Amino acid sequence: MEDLKKSYSDLIFKRHEVLNEIKQLKEDEKVKRYLELLVLDNDLANNQNELYKKIKMQEYTSCNHIWVDTLGVHNLYRTCIKCGLDRRVLYYVWRYHKVEYLTKNEKIMYEFIKSNSDYYKKGFYTNVSCDADLAFAICRKIKEVHPDIDDTTLIKYFEIALDNIRNNNDSKERKESRAKRLELKPNFNKWNKSDIDKC
Repeated sequence: MEDLKKSYSDLIFKRHEVLNEIKQLKEDEKVKRYLELLVLDNDLANNQNELYKKIKMQEYTSCNHIWVDTLGVHNLYRTCIKCGLDRRVLYYVWRYHKVEYLTKNEKIMYEFIKSNSDYYKKGFYTNVSCDADLAFAICRKIKEVHPDIDDTTLIKYFEIALDNIRNNNDSKERKESRAKRLELKPNFNKWNKSDIDKC
């Protein structure tokens, strides 16, 4: 018991020394400036996050969506290949029962979907089932080559590109090369419609 009490007293003494040193450091002009900058940086980060959220919400609101069916764990979900709005976030929240498990972008999507119940009525529904990463990658590449492309042409080009990928019986090396060009993970392997049909 005495040993525990002595250890406790030692800790109190050491903490007291540390707190005194912190107090002295706070009087130093450079340390003061450092602490001010930490507060400022925190405020700027919060403002940046709020502005980013507003930008994403505006993107989702103003987008004339192009919807494709993408695979969730047990269901097909609608995903917009233009703005990235993805109904799978509803499943993630249902599955884990916590919004905290979502990424920053997923939280924004979830909030948008919950507050805009008719968002899915806007835009064009394709008859395409495709992995979401592959769909975004194809759409991104088309927009890089044709930045002013209209939605109707974008859909045609997207469907043609996806058909070309699916109708080619390429080697593993060719698929890995394609994944790299599309900025997918090199081991990406969901090229076929059958990959979506496996639920």
